[in-house]
Amino acid sequence: MFLWKALSALKLSDAQERRRPTVSSMGYRGFEFSMGRNWTAAKDMQRYRHHYPGLEEGEDDDEEEEEMWNLSFYKNDISFLPHGLYIDELLEAWQEDYETLEENHSYIQWLFPLRERGMNWRAKPLTLKEIQAFKKNEEVMQRFVRAYKLMLGFYGINLINQETGQVRRAENWIQRFRNLDRFSHNNLRITRILKCLGEMGYEHYQVHLVKFFLTETLVFQTLPNVKRSALDYFLFTIRNKHKRRELIHYAWKHFKPQHRFVWGPPKKLLAYKPPLPKTQHCQKAAAAKG
Repeated sequence: MFLWKALSALKLSDAQERRRPTVSSMGYRGFEFSMGRNWTAAKDMQRYRHHYPGLEEGEDDDEEEEEMWNLSFYKNDISFLPHGLYIDELLEAWQEDYETLEENHSYIQWLFPLRERGMNWRAKPLTLKEIQAFKKNEEVMQRFVRAYKLMLGFYGINLINQETGQVRRAENWIQRFRNLDRFSHNNLRITRILKCLGEMGYEHYQVHLVKFFLTETLVFQTLPNVKRSALDYFLFTIRNKHKRRELIHYAWKHFKPQHRFVWGPPKKLLAYKPPLPKTQHCQKAAAAKG
C-alpha cells in the first residue's frame, strides 16, 4: 500500500512509468510471490491459447490487401506509426542500437502484431486473414525471423538454430540481462513476442525461449524480476498441452520452495513423467526389439 501511494504521489508520465525500473525482488517482488497465482494473467493467457473466443473480425472478402496494415508493414510498403521506419530500415539501422530499442515504445506492436490491442493505438490488430497471408509470403516470414533475432539480441540471447529455434546466451548477456531485469516493460514485450510466434506458426520457437527463461530465472537465478512473468505469462503462451505440461513440470522441479509452486496441481506434478529424449527413446525401442 505504501509503495502504491508513493507512486501515485509522483504522478509519473506514461513514458516515465514505462521506463520505471522494476522494484527489487527482495522487497515488493517477494510480497508479490506470496500472493499466489495471478488469475488475471491466467485468464488472459487462456483466451490467447483458445484463439480469442468471441472476437469478431471483418468478413469482407473484397478487402484490399493494402488494408492489411501489418502485412503492408512487413512487405516494406509502409512505415510503422507513429513517426516510424520501414521494416528493412529498422532491421538494419537498429541492429545493436539498444538505446533506441529500449526507449522507443511504438515499434514492438508492429514487429509482433497480435489479435488484441496494445498500448500503441496507431498499430492495427492482427487478423486471421493477415496471418494466412504472412505464412504464404516467404520474404515476409524471413523478415519476421530477422525481427525475432533483433529482439533476442537486445535481450542478450542468440538464436543458434533457425530450424529448431534453439537459443543460448549471447556474449554480452551480462549487460543485456541487467537491462532486462531493470525495466519491467520488457516482460510485456516478451509476452507479446511469444504470442506472436504462436500466431505465425513458430510454436517450436516458443518452447525453446520459454525454457530458456525458466532456466535463467529458476535454475541460474540471473533474472529475478523476470521470474514472475516467466511463470504467469511466458509459460502459458504454449498452446500444445503436452509441451506446456512438460515445461510446467520443469518449472516446478526447479522452483524454490517447491511446496509454494502454484502453477500446477501438486498431485499431477508428482505423478507426471517427462517424455524421454529422442536418443533414449530410440535406445529403449531398440532394446525392446532385441
